[in-house]
Amino acid sequence: MSIVYLGIDIGTTSAKCLAVDETGAVLAQAQQPYVLQHPHQGWAEQSPEDYLQALVTIVRECVRRCRAQGIAPGDIAAMSMSTQGDTLIVTDGRGRALAKAISWMDSRAQEEYQALLAQADQAFWYRQTGQRLTPYGSACKIRWLAEQQSDLWARVSRVCAVPDYLAACLCGRFATDIPSASWSACFKPHDRAWSVPVMELLGIVPEQLPQVVESGAAIGPLLPEAATQLGLTPDTMLMAGAFDQGAAALGAGARAGGHGVLSCGTAWVLYAVTVHPYSDSQTMLPLCCHTGSSEWGLLAPFTGGAAYDWFRHVFKEDSDSPTSGRAESLYFLPYLYGVGVPDWRAEVCGTLLGLTMAHNRADIEQAVMCGIGCETRRCLEIIETLSGPLPGLRMVGGATKSTVWPQIIADLLGRPVQVSVSSEAAAYGAAKLAAGPHSAGWPEMPHTVVEPVPEGVKDMNVYYARYQRCRAGILPLYS
Repeated sequence: MSIVYLGIDIGTTSAKCLAVDETGAVLAQAQQPYVLQHPHQGWAEQSPEDYLQALVTIVRECVRRCRAQGIAPGDIAAMSMSTQGDTLIVTDGRGRALAKAISWMDSRAQEEYQALLAQADQAFWYRQTGQRLTPYGSACKIRWLAEQQSDLWARVSRVCAVPDYLAACLCGRFATDIPSASWSACFKPHDRAWSVPVMELLGIVPEQLPQVVESGAAIGPLLPEAATQLGLTPDTMLMAGAFDQGAAALGAGARAGGHGVLSCGTAWVLYAVTVHPYSDSQTMLPLCCHTGSSEWGLLAPFTGGAAYDWFRHVFKEDSDSPTSGRAESLYFLPYLYGVGVPDWRAEVCGTLLGLTMAHNRADIEQAVMCGIGCETRRCLEIIETLSGPLPGLRMVGGATKSTVWPQIIADLLGRPVQVSVSSEAAAYGAAKLAAGPHSAGWPEMPHTVVEPVPEGVKDMNVYYARYQRCRAGILPLYS
């Protein structure tokens, strides 16, 4: 009899599920998209029920595919979730959503952001939450609901994110994993506990927040009605998971003292695991809790896939593959929605420097890719000032499907880059959390290694130095 674990990834635009056996082999997978709505400028909403329905769809499909291999629902021992971070859901006491989920991408709370900063400066927010306050954070959206939708706010019993909302639906328990809590408004990652000063500032009481448990801990068995919906047995356990970046890092084999992870999605995120809850008041590098009870994650998010998608949309071409161009005299600063660590300036814009009549579409594309690559190197240098040198870096996500991206990164960093063969690192990380100690012998996700080319490293070192000079000259212009 096989023992099977389900790893579920509730992402921004779709849900995915992997069924993994006790050896770490993937037996089945499924995916279900859902809609991200933009009813007003700066708004980004989703129906919380869509998360649950998508979860039901993908789990039932994996169960069906496992049945076809002779694996019964009773052989599925546990499931765990990777979830999008810091999306806000408010519910009544029974866990019924009272409004649309406000996505982490939503920036409606600009006025509330300014008001909260007037009450407590960035040093307070970084000290209490491990992050700077931004208009995208759920703290600002909680204040927005309290002030702009006061009638609704008066009915709110629970302030949730995606994992505890779904845990209540599946198990009847409002509980969340500590990594997800640490990427939300009210949690102090250094203490792995809710921040009382932030709760008081936002007018939240402890009873409105979920219980927190470490990743891999049992949240509980499925409710009978949830088990029926999913096609599973009621004794299937829901284990605490992690937010998407932490789960992807776990799935890609990141560990303290080991390689870091470059997650290449809409935003690119560098993630390094550490056994110390570092903080740096100068760079304000974001800190979260990782999936081990004595581990933390250092994160550097920056504009990546969004900038490249913008280029492909504006400079349309039939091919989906990167073209071959030259960027040695063309520089692109990919700050299409501001610049992050260590400057943290939302007013800075994307900039293309050095354009001449001799440049073509392929040259601009190469400059966009090299600009994103330069940001990778710049952010990695900042992380390594705290963590020390990382012995390796593994790429996961959409850019791994290209042969061009990994070579640019390897040459810019001057070191080998491991490239994940699978794009489902977050779901695989969730499956590892579902399996707990039984995943200790699982193999690493398959990957290839891209070596830096000596001539490319030489050229990219010159290019990066010029990029940094361009950056230093341009940023003051946006003051």
